[in-house]
Amino acid sequence: MRKRISIPAVLRAAVVLGILLCLTAAVGASNAYADNGAGTVTASALNMRAEPSTSSAVVTTVPRGTVVLVLESSNGWYKVRYQGQTGYMSGEYLTFSATADGDFGTGSVQGNYVNVRSGPGTGYAVIGSVSTGQSFSVTGVSDGWYKISYNGATGYVSGDYLSVGGGTAAPAPVQTAASQTQTAAQGTGVITGDYVRMRSGPSTGYSVVGTYNNGAQMTITGQSGDWYAVSCNGKTGYVYKQYLSQSGATASVTAMDSTPARTTAGVNLREGPSTAYTSKQVLPAGTSVTLTGKSGQWYRVSYGSVSGFIHGDYVTTNTASSAAAPSAAGAISSDAGQQIVNEAKKYLGVRYVYGGTSPSGFDCSGFVYYVYRQCGYSITRTATAQNSVGAKVARADMQPGDIIIFYNGARSAIGHAGIYIGGNQFIHASSGGGKVMISSLSESYYNTRFYSARRVVK
Repeated sequence: MRKRISIPAVLRAAVVLGILLCLTAAVGASNAYADNGAGTVTASALNMRAEPSTSSAVVTTVPRGTVVLVLESSNGWYKVRYQGQTGYMSGEYLTFSATADGDFGTGSVQGNYVNVRSGPGTGYAVIGSVSTGQSFSVTGVSDGWYKISYNGATGYVSGDYLSVGGGTAAPAPVQTAASQTQTAAQGTGVITGDYVRMRSGPSTGYSVVGTYNNGAQMTITGQSGDWYAVSCNGKTGYVYKQYLSQSGATASVTAMDSTPARTTAGVNLREGPSTAYTSKQVLPAGTSVTLTGKSGQWYRVSYGSVSGFIHGDYVTTNTASSAAAPSAAGAISSDAGQQIVNEAKKYLGVRYVYGGTSPSGFDCSGFVYYVYRQCGYSITRTATAQNSVGAKVARADMQPGDIIIFYNGARSAIGHAGIYIGGNQFIHASSGGGKVMISSLSESYYNTRFYSARRVVK
């Protein structure tokens, strides 16, 4: 005879099973948050340790209410990121959430052509593309996606492709004077682009101290490689030298007898003997100038009532064969314009690299800058500054070789540059495409963000 199971016993078993399933789901949800989210400190003061153990060294102590970035979990301990340091905290004193904002330090891209999206998910629009080694300030986390500052706007990258911190906690290495090889103070400088980052050290691997726009003045206190050590409104850090124009540093200039000369290509007349100085104006090829001094490879020249400096590569004292200087409103030479276009097309497919100015990687204005220099024209480096070179031309009058300037994605400032190649097309280093490519001005994105066209080549 089979034993009968009472209905109450079945109900009790079902209730117990339901409770167990709920507990399992709750634990799973907690772990899901903990493995890729944020944690808020609930203790009055919580130690961050170098290893997941109470016997490990204390790296720092974090006050109640502080939000930390949670990277992973292990046996009740959580690997976290806080103020540029990575360490471990006991989960007993943390509450978890999938979404939070905070200053979580710098994240490094792990992968090529990784999409940056307008929101935290694959359903959001792609606003750009990044590749291995590029670093960004992480300002939040949302359901496994990191919020970053991207080209002056907010973007999101999947946590699968962005490494924030890493290893055990340790103080950031202090670079010695020998490793930075810093020079002495040099004067003052002016920012020549928008959303230019000041970093805590002389490379893109350092955290962002502040962001500055065109015209911001800084005191230059030294130089380390391609970076200026600067101070501005109480903050100190480093700015990449191509985004800072010197105005006030002294330079040794040897006087020389006045010598007639002419420019051999379109060239910037600068305030001082270096590309770091601001361009006063662009002198077309064939312009007559007078040499009055020399500093290194640069000549001090006078042009009418204006004086400045021109690099020796773009000036000659052989004036006998000088052709008449072209008029400011003259049409671009088809040969000269095609030379620019042909040079630009050599680099189709070269990868996009923020700050890049060489065939190993270009950003948009760096590509324009490099192509023009290869053809003998010295122009400014940033898209904002390139909007001031040469002469402005109407969109309907553009010819191959003209520089095209675009608004940024928010249409609030200049944010992109390329070179017109004819047929309503232009060539550019695209952050979204991740490489140098040809696009059509008829595309909605570029058509609505067209800002201006500039003609340097005559």
